[in-house]
Amino acid sequence: MVTRFEKPAQFDNSHPQVQPSRTTLKTFLLLGALLAYAAGAAVLYPIVAGSVAKSVSEGNDPGLLQFVGL
Repeated sequence: MVTRFEKPAQFDNSHPQVQPSRTTLKTFLLLGALLAYAAGAAVLYPIVAGSVAKSVSEGNDPGLLQFVGL
């Protein structure tokens, strides 16, 4: 209810237009990159571990490879 002394509310511009600072953007980009890295590691680790286990069971242990220096 609006009395004759009150101005009606204007909801079309209720929040001021504030742009985030450069530091805030950098922080969110860094956090996003770290989360993507962690998610990638969590997804790829079981795949790589299974591949290494399969190679070891076939006798192709990467730890037993001999490297010849030049």
